Amino acid sequence: MGKRELSRDRTQILRRLRRGHDPERDLPMLIEAGYKPVSEWDDEELAKGRPRNSRGSICGRAPSWLKEHIEAEALRRLKETTLSAPKPRPEVLSQVLLALATNPETPADLLAMLDSALARAKQRLAPDPPPPVRLKDPGIPPALVNDEDRMPRYLRDAHDDGRVS
Repeated sequence: MGKRELSRDRTQILRRLRRGHDPERDLPMLIEAGYKPVSEWDDEELAKGRPRNSRGSICGRAPSWLKEHIEAEALRRLKETTLSAPKPRPEVLSQVLLALATNPETPADLLAMLDSALARAKQRLAPDPPPPVRLKDPGIPPALVNDEDRMPRYLRDAHDDGRVS
């Protein structure tokens, strides 16, 4: 008796995936059956953990068997967006700002904006002033305080009356 061929019916594939038989084998079969691949999901679908239905809404629980693929796709997109973002280059920025500031054709309103932006940047980069020095109230020196002065009033009265030693 040989191995039976697995059903390529969408509901049968989903049942096998829910039972956790062999997701690496069944997931491509499910995509062939019409399930939207995780790589094609938009950000909202990825955040909710399931694709949109035929009405365009997202309802129901996220499939647990797809959790690893969703996390991998989210991580891939995060890496892609952070690595593709332009890196700030202060030397180029400072050259452009200097060229704008020294160019006589630069409009006055742009120069005013540059001046205010520069003032804000200087304010952010300026070190915070040191906190003011506050001297503690010296009060009574510890050598002049006896134990009776530190006692609560009810204990001090009891001590004076001789009830507590």
